[in-house]
Amino acid sequence: MKSIFLTFMIAAALLAWGERPVVGAELYSDKVAAVVNGDVILESDVAKAKQPFMRSLSSLPLGVVPPGKWPTEREILDELIVMRILEQEASRKGLKVDDKGVDASIDAVKKRNRLTQEQFVVQLAASGLSYQDYRKMMKRQLTLSRLIEREVTAKVPMSEEDAQLYFKKHRDKIDEEYQKLVETWSPSRPPQEQVKPEIPTHEEIYVGGKVRLRQIVLKIPADGKRQDLQKVIEKAKLIFSQASTGADFAGLAKKFSDDPSAKKGGDLGFMDYKDMVPALQKMVQHLKPGDVTPPLKVQGALLIFYLDDAKGRTLKKVPIPEKTRKELEKRWKESRQASKPEKSAGEEPPKEEPKPPPRAAEERAEDKKASGILTAAEEQEYEKVRPKVIAILKTDKIQARMKEWIDELKKKSLIEVKL
Repeated sequence: MKSIFLTFMIAAALLAWGERPVVGAELYSDKVAAVVNGDVILESDVAKAKQPFMRSLSSLPLGVVPPGKWPTEREILDELIVMRILEQEASRKGLKVDDKGVDASIDAVKKRNRLTQEQFVVQLAASGLSYQDYRKMMKRQLTLSRLIEREVTAKVPMSEEDAQLYFKKHRDKIDEEYQKLVETWSPSRPPQEQVKPEIPTHEEIYVGGKVRLRQIVLKIPADGKRQDLQKVIEKAKLIFSQASTGADFAGLAKKFSDDPSAKKGGDLGFMDYKDMVPALQKMVQHLKPGDVTPPLKVQGALLIFYLDDAKGRTLKKVPIPEKTRKELEKRWKESRQASKPEKSAGEEPPKEEPKPPPRAAEERAEDKKASGILTAAEEQEYEKVRPKVIAILKTDKIQARMKEWIDELKKKSLIEVKL
């Protein structure tokens, strides 16, 4: 499982790094669950994907897990395999989502779940995810949604005649079928024992080797007023947000850093792990290339670090101190309670049911002229349930097209399951 240390520190942003004793370290290797056209899916990926909070945040209509059913571990792996195939397909077709779209989607998730940024980060930490990892996942979700819209939804044939024929054949079951469809819109609920957060007992760290860091230094006015300090803090938050969402760190350092290293993009060069001071060792052992630290308060400045490169490091798994685990669980419970003031902490807020758009009067009149499928009495009855018929029929057609498309992609793929 990926380190939760950085995630926890983001939730407590602008605090100094705490002392973290490394005890009982052991070599750790994440096992491979599946290989899809050369791309690896790890057991830790499956573990994260089965977290109740993760499944409540976003989903794709892949048709792997039956609606309303809590998935088994194998179904989750099958779902990840399909998603990896679709990622590869999106890459071949050059589909991309810009950062603004990702940010807007994350803001919508937080609003829907009534979470502040800190509460959201703590929820992610309880699922073993950093905010940066979640952001990458959301970008993938949006990219695949765009792919599905192009390859499935847009290719589903739908006409008024289809809807009327469906009504004529199933008129006595429309309400029943629609109720079944509505039930699939509600998120599946996990077994009761899975409602609690799975706070990991161990975390991954890197030791030894060499690392190449870049830094941004924001000096705090020595005799500055409170508002001056707040300006520096807000500036640091903005820089961190930009750096963690894909902005060029070297460019940010040249633009904002108050240190001589700014001319070189904040580059500190390669450093031996053994030659670092303990505080710096504890920081870099939780970073992988591309990671950005939240603003760290030191004497007279706020620092933001970026791990540019690393060589010769060893990955180990170490116990997470009980004190840290209890604090993380406490924050998780507080954030859940705050996000659901009228419900128990273990429940997910209900999602709004999608409603089919109403038809214009002109459209209805034109349909009646062209159709001839229904009698006058049937047309009156059909008009009352038409939105339900459209929703049922379109869902059925999309599911059929999705299965056909995914089956085609699977036949062209090399899939090896190892779980």
